[in-house]
Amino acid sequence: MPYFVVLIAVLAIIGILIWMKESKNTYALLGIAFIVGISIFSVFFWQSRKAETSLRVVGYSSKLFDSDLVKWNVSLQKSVGNGELNIGYKNMNRDIVAFREYLIEQGIAAEEISVQPVSSYPRYDNYGSMTGYNLNQEIFILSDKLDKVEDLALNPDFIADRGMVLQNSRLEYLYSKLPELKQELLAAATADAMARAREISGSAETGLGKMREARAGVFQITEPYSTDVSDYGIYNTSTRKKSISVTLTAYFNLK
Repeated sequence: MPYFVVLIAVLAIIGILIWMKESKNTYALLGIAFIVGISIFSVFFWQSRKAETSLRVVGYSSKLFDSDLVKWNVSLQKSVGNGELNIGYKNMNRDIVAFREYLIEQGIAAEEISVQPVSSYPRYDNYGSMTGYNLNQEIFILSDKLDKVEDLALNPDFIADRGMVLQNSRLEYLYSKLPELKQELLAAATADAMARAREISGSAETGLGKMREARAGVFQITEPYSTDVSDYGIYNTSTRKKSISVTLTAYFNLK
């Protein structure tokens, strides 16, 4: 609507300029000023009327839930001297095979274990002389056996008994039904927004029309009762229990 008014004003101004050029009528300038003023007034008047006939509310929904997947990231390290790189590869492979077999014996399915390629880089002393190599290799375990994986990660006796060097060990907790959970939260946030709109319009004795627009915010997945918020959303994987929340901004017509 405002663009339509401005377009009419522009076309009228062009017409008057053409007419002024032909007739050299000095009163044409007053006509232009009048049309511009009316156009600006019309735009602001339309915007003010629009604000009076609409309602903006923010709905909110949150839920506590438990993770149903765990990812265990394990990184093993070996150090060898100069000229012993081949020995390092063989020893690392021996440890990886033994560790994988141990996981399977403990009830972890073979398809839940992913072994990454080994990497190596030279090691230097404080004087810049090369003293050997460090080798690293990672294993990822992705499983729905949360209790079992937690127990293995928190009690790495097998790794210690074999003299393996554990460079890194990290647990990440995930949820396989996150898309369905997000849909549930959006529906609840929409219902909350509608309830708030009905409450506000009822208190103001104004009729509530249809929802004309809705904009969902980003999801915040945090540890329970956390106050952390990010404009880009959060997905905390460090805790088994989680909280998910979302806001939804809705615009309603008023009757």
